Amino acid sequence: MTDVDELPAFDRVQQRSTPPSAPSSSWLRWLVPIGLLLAVAVWWVWPTALDTEDLLLQLATTADAFQPDLATTAPDEARAFIIERLGWDVPPPDLPNLALVGAGLPAIGTMQATAASQPSDIQIPAFRYEGSAGERAVVFAYDYILLDRIRDRYDLPEGTYAGLSEPTPLDSRVVDGIFVVTWRQRAMVFSAVTASEELADLIRQAVSA
Repeated sequence: MTDVDELPAFDRVQQRSTPPSAPSSSWLRWLVPIGLLLAVAVWWVWPTALDTEDLLLQLATTADAFQPDLATTAPDEARAFIIERLGWDVPPPDLPNLALVGAGLPAIGTMQATAASQPSDIQIPAFRYEGSAGERAVVFAYDYILLDRIRDRYDLPEGTYAGLSEPTPLDSRVVDGIFVVTWRQRAMVFSAVTASEELADLIRQAVSA
């Protein structure tokens, strides 16, 4: 004879020798308030989750039309441009087989207004690189402070934060058919966007070395 405890859950239900006891009146008194609290919690959290957009997808979209505000092949000039315009000290990453051709501050979207402010564009540093065969990559730079400031509108996709916390802080993925390699250098995060899988592989190898 088969032991009841060894049966699947559905079969064990069929083997009950006595029907389950009805819930006590004290439990019923708490059931409705608990249900209401859960409904309020879902209503509070769910709209926020729906309103949050994938930051990497937004960067991939922005990269396609990005044109540098400053045309330069000198990293120091690009760095000084970002400091002057935004106040951030962001040196352009050194990427093998790619040459820096410019820097800019593209707007990636509009922040939601608060009681104390009006909506404003989110501007972040961006550097354009080109390869000898015409390959192109746009590298965006941002930090966790900015991520906290825009989290009501944009956030990194699931798994990216975990990748950036690894001993080799790196996340690589395909976003809407575009390759995005994201890595961290101390407090600064970089996301390289390119349509070339080969170029994405080279960038990934360079930043993980």
